[in-house]
Amino acid sequence: MSLNDSSNKQMILSEKSIQIQNMFDKISKRYDLLNRLLSAGQDTRWRNKMIRSMPTINSKHGTLYDIACGTGDVLLNTKRKRKDYSNLIGFDISEGMLSQARIRTKLKQYDIQFIQASAEQIPVENNSADCITISFGLRNVDNREAALQEFHRILKKGGTLFVLEFFPSESTFFAKVFDIYFKKVLPKIGGFISDKSAYEYLPKSVSTMPSGNEFKQILSNIGFIEIEQTLWLGGATRLFKAVKKS
Repeated sequence: MSLNDSSNKQMILSEKSIQIQNMFDKISKRYDLLNRLLSAGQDTRWRNKMIRSMPTINSKHGTLYDIACGTGDVLLNTKRKRKDYSNLIGFDISEGMLSQARIRTKLKQYDIQFIQASAEQIPVENNSADCITISFGLRNVDNREAALQEFHRILKKGGTLFVLEFFPSESTFFAKVFDIYFKKVLPKIGGFISDKSAYEYLPKSVSTMPSGNEFKQILSNIGFIEIEQTLWLGGATRLFKAVKKS
C-alpha cells in the first residue's frame, strides 16, 4: 500500500462523525451477531455477490480498499474467495470495529491491514486501488459527496467502485414492510442484545439516502462511468458498480 503524508495526521472529524464513531465503538463487539440476526444472513449473501462481481486482476496482485470496513467481512471473504487480490486494506472511523476486525484476521492468520480513517480522508496515494468497496457504510458518512470524490481520487484509472447500501424503497409494499421492521422491530432486538439508541439511528439513516437514480447522477457528476445497479427487495438494497474513466 502507498500511504501518503496524511496517514500520520490526526483525523479531523465533524460533530456527526464523532457521534457515529462513538456509536460504532459502543456496539462493535455485538455488531456481527446482530447483523446476522437482523438480516437473516442476507447481508453476507449480498456482500458475497459483490465480491464475485469484482473485476479479475490478471497479475494476481490486485489492491482492494474496503471503506467503512467494520469488522472486516468483505476483506476476510475476499481473501478466501479471490486469489487475484493480494493487497487488502480496510479503513474505518471506529477503532472499536477495527479491533474486532484485527482479532478475526489474526485468528485466520490472514495478511490484511486495517487503518483508522474517515471516508472523506483516506490516507493513500492517488490512483492506487484496483477496486474500492463500501458496504452499508455510506449512509453513515457525513459528507457523502466528498467521500465519493475521495474514492474517485484513489482509484486507478479503469478501477471499479462498488457501493452496497440500503436506499429508500421504490416499492410501496417493501417500503411499508421495511418501515415496520426498521422502526418497530429492529430497535427492540438491537436494544435487547446491544444498544437500543444505535438501532434507532440506523433505520433513520436510510431515509437520508437519495433515490437510486439521484445517486447514479451523483456518481456520474463526479466522473464515474459505466454505472450499473442491481436491486434487491424492491430497491431497498442496491449494489452500484461504477468505473473510473481510463
